[in-house]
Order: sequence, then C-alpha cells, then structure tokens
Amino acid sequence: MEEESLTQIYHQRSQETLRIWRDPTTAKAYSGFYPENLKAIATGIKPALTQPISALLAELREQVLDDPLADIMQPDHFHLTFLAITPSCYDQRHQPEGIEELTRIAAAHCLEKKLTVRELRLVALPNQLLIAGIADAADIARREAFWQALQHSGYAGLLKERYSGSARPPTFWHSTLLRYNAAVLPERLQQFFKARMNQRYGDITGTIQLRLVTYNWSQTAALS
Repeated sequence: MEEESLTQIYHQRSQETLRIWRDPTTAKAYSGFYPENLKAIATGIKPALTQPISALLAELREQVLDDPLADIMQPDHFHLTFLAITPSCYDQRHQPEGIEELTRIAAAHCLEKKLTVRELRLVALPNQLLIAGIADAADIARREAFWQALQHSGYAGLLKERYSGSARPPTFWHSTLLRYNAAVLPERLQQFFKARMNQRYGDITGTIQLRLVTYNWSQTAALS
C-alpha cells in the first residue's frame, strides 16, 4: 500500500470518529475490550521509547488522572504489533499447541527482522486513541506473506477468529495508547486528540519477536 493511501485511510478513520463524537447516538454500544486475564500469540516489536512518544504518554496521563474508565498504556509496555495470530484464549490451564510449526513459519518470514514504522500520528476511534504510522513496502509484503503462510498452518482457524474472517491482514501499523471503557471518549480526551491530530511523533524501530502476550503487553513470554 502506498504511503499516501495509508495516510488517507488514517485521516478518514479519524474523520469518521469525529462525526460520531458530534453525535454519540451513532456510536456502537460498548461491549468491552480484550479479557485482561487471557493471553494471545502475537508478533511485534518493543522499541525503545522515543522522546516524542514518552512526552505524548505523559501528556495523556495528565488528562486521564485517576479516571477508572481509562486504560492507558504504560511506558514499559510500549509495543507495536506486526501481526497478532490468535485471539486472547490462553491461560495456565490452556497453553498454546503446535509451537514448533508456528516458530518455523515465523522464522521463515519475520522473526528477528527489523521493523521501522515512520511518521507516527494519533488516530482516533470512538473510544480509543492509537499511535499509527507508515511501514516500508518490504515490511508490508513480509506481513502479507506471513499471513498467507499461516492460512495453511494449524493456526489458520485461530487467525480467522482473531480477524473475524478477514481475507487480508490488517491495514494499520499501530499500537493502542488508550482504551476507554465507554462508547465514546469523554470531552477532555476528544479535545486532547483534536489539539494533536496533525502532529507527527517520529519513527520507531525494533526487532520482530514471537510472544505470548496480554492485550496490552503488560505480561509477555517468548515463544521462540
């Protein structure tokens, strides 16, 4: 996907959210996010926290304060997903199976490869704030090839479940900075986004890992 196209997609998504915020009755009913006590298998990076992202998180924490509905990413948990592979379905009693096959596929396509995401910017969903950017053409192709390989593996069913039957990998290259446990963000967080929607927050780079993770990567364990 060309850079201009993805930039337009991010812009359109935020514009859709702004329309919903103007008329919250059009928002989908809040039905919860990922279960906090379960883990998923995912590939992604845990890059060094850059000064622009660190400052953005600090500003966001000032807005959130002690709001019990706000679930903000902690600096130590900062990450960006390359491709999630399963829904959140694992715990102490139910551990992943077929890891050797999965590790082999991941090693052939993405493990230990560098991933850089450029021109990071805020993207708004009705009850979330994302930090999203632009990946290189080689990384887009790498994710597509990894996705196709998984379609012919023992993880095909779980991948389909994770992405609601989608035939293609996700378009966004992002991490979720804030989840708000309501249908829409409160006014102060809407204004936070509006004041920063045209800003850019630089680039991040990291090495792709295969991990068992909670939804916000507060708990992770290597699988390779």
